[in-house]
Amino acid sequence: MAAEPLTLVAIGEFTGPDGVEVSVEHTAGGRRVHLRSTRALAGIASGRFSRPAASVPLTLVETPGDEPQLLGLAFTQFALPVVAGRDLAFDFRPAANLQSPPAMGLLLVRTGAHTTLLAPLAGTHEQVIAVDGPALRWGWHGDLDEVPAGFTATLGVYEGDSPTHVLAAWARERCGGTPTIRRRDHNPLTSHLSYWTDNGAAYWYRTEPGQTIATSVGNVVDDLRSRGVPVHAVELDSWFYRHETPRPIDEIGYPHEVPPTGMMEWLPRSDAFDAAPIRADGRDAIERWTAALGNPPLAFHARHISPASPYVTDDSEWWVDDLAAQPKDPAFFRRWFDDALRWGACCIEQDWMLMYWFGVRALRAAPGRALAWQRALAQHAADTGIGLMWCMATPADMFEAATLDEVIAIRTSDDYRFAADPAFLWIWYLTVNRITGALGLPAFKDVFFTQAPPPGADPIDGDPHSELEALLACMSAGPVGIGDRIGHTDVDVVRRTCDDDGRIRHVDRPLALIDDCLFGGPARGERLAWATATATTSCGEVWTYVVAVNVTSGDLDEGDAPLADVLPLAEIGIDGPRSVLAWRRRTLTEADRLEVALARRDWALFVVAPSGRSADSGDLDRYVTVPSDLP
Repeated sequence: MAAEPLTLVAIGEFTGPDGVEVSVEHTAGGRRVHLRSTRALAGIASGRFSRPAASVPLTLVETPGDEPQLLGLAFTQFALPVVAGRDLAFDFRPAANLQSPPAMGLLLVRTGAHTTLLAPLAGTHEQVIAVDGPALRWGWHGDLDEVPAGFTATLGVYEGDSPTHVLAAWARERCGGTPTIRRRDHNPLTSHLSYWTDNGAAYWYRTEPGQTIATSVGNVVDDLRSRGVPVHAVELDSWFYRHETPRPIDEIGYPHEVPPTGMMEWLPRSDAFDAAPIRADGRDAIERWTAALGNPPLAFHARHISPASPYVTDDSEWWVDDLAAQPKDPAFFRRWFDDALRWGACCIEQDWMLMYWFGVRALRAAPGRALAWQRALAQHAADTGIGLMWCMATPADMFEAATLDEVIAIRTSDDYRFAADPAFLWIWYLTVNRITGALGLPAFKDVFFTQAPPPGADPIDGDPHSELEALLACMSAGPVGIGDRIGHTDVDVVRRTCDDDGRIRHVDRPLALIDDCLFGGPARGERLAWATATATTSCGEVWTYVVAVNVTSGDLDEGDAPLADVLPLAEIGIDGPRSVLAWRRRTLTEADRLEVALARRDWALFVVAPSGRSADSGDLDRYVTVPSDLP
């Protein structure tokens, strides 16, 4: 047995029902904690998801010097990042419309020069790290009600000198080797620029006067093409099918309310398209609409099924709950892929994954049900050649996606324009990218506007942060989706994200925060949010892109003075001075550190060249001046 290494988290004595045992296995780099049923059990649920019925306490170890810093991924939509200190004062309810149970799917603890990571290896959906007042517990979540004999959840505990070290160790074990990024060239959504109509976009349940929403979307795509904007795929959001509680499609206003009611049928909504649902030639409204648009590749939104849906038959075939219903046999979903194939789909965006999980208690009541559903979707995708994107996914959904090759990207932050302060979403995106990027998963930032709005403009006419939104999207290693209103696209901003033919200028992995910025310091105004990405060329050169943003919380009274900060290149693994281009100022220097002062919400981009190269090489009109040659 290997000697037990230094740790920041101690594991206590098991509490739970008879028939469950815990074991701790020591390894060279940490521990593996196994929670196993020795016989079949039923009726073990605690009645609350965040109150494990079988668990062990986790205690922060007292260490001299620095106080511990904690980062967790909350068990809610898009894996909300939550931070705390020794007091465990995680904010699981940052907004009235964003609330999570006090439970996490992953936890990083850092003190001084040591980091401990707690992350799932087996039974991923069935385990949580729960916050119970001043205490932490790890175990089976409280809604797990029955388990077969031998069911095991395994927690990996990794020790190292940095978050980089422990995340890489976990990713290697989780993926059976060093993960490689998913191919981007096999799907139009990840290879080329796309147009989106999801929440935050101009035409999300909104139209131009006197038009259907499908007509408005078709017109804007035609207009973009005529202006030389190389849009390829087009996303049709939840407006294209019926819900239990229909959301109106209007000419004005923004539908702030997002009712969680499920779909009735995954078929064209009659008032969303000009054409009648079915014509004599057998083509439905979507087939006619896409043919008129030249048959671009399409991405289709999907959500949980309403318990009132005509799909739902009886309890022998369905799990039915108050807000959602789920077929017991996920072969049911093959019909959606067949329809999507007929419509010309390149991807199904599986949204509202949180509602599948928390909306159908039976999906949580026994191990493996959620994963079986997701594996079935992946098999349907493989059989039809249609990609999948996870949206509103929990941490468990994200981690399991590392084993599902058909998941081409994952949304890693909440909806564009969801927050009053966009910096909240920027931090969210750049933090979760650190975790999912380690697993080789491309990200999707979400839709964005490309034009800065003129004074007095309609809210859908632009975004004062459009350039930064475009930059963040471009460096997602996944889709880049614009959602401008017709006539309100800044072509120059769009062209900074892609080649003239629309091919995205990718980085190797999603842009993500550096180690020191993961624990809330940038929002507290302690330093800038520094994030990095690399691009590896076919000859093995590695170009590094460094983004700095002032995300100091608007709740802090720091005045208008810029925040100055320094990032030594050694902090991001680059030895010695390099050629550095300050992209916005177009200044070239030789430096071993980056220095900048930024006002709130201002940003900077630095290009750091490989040794012996000049950073002003490549196409300086693009954010990614030298793109990755990884496929």
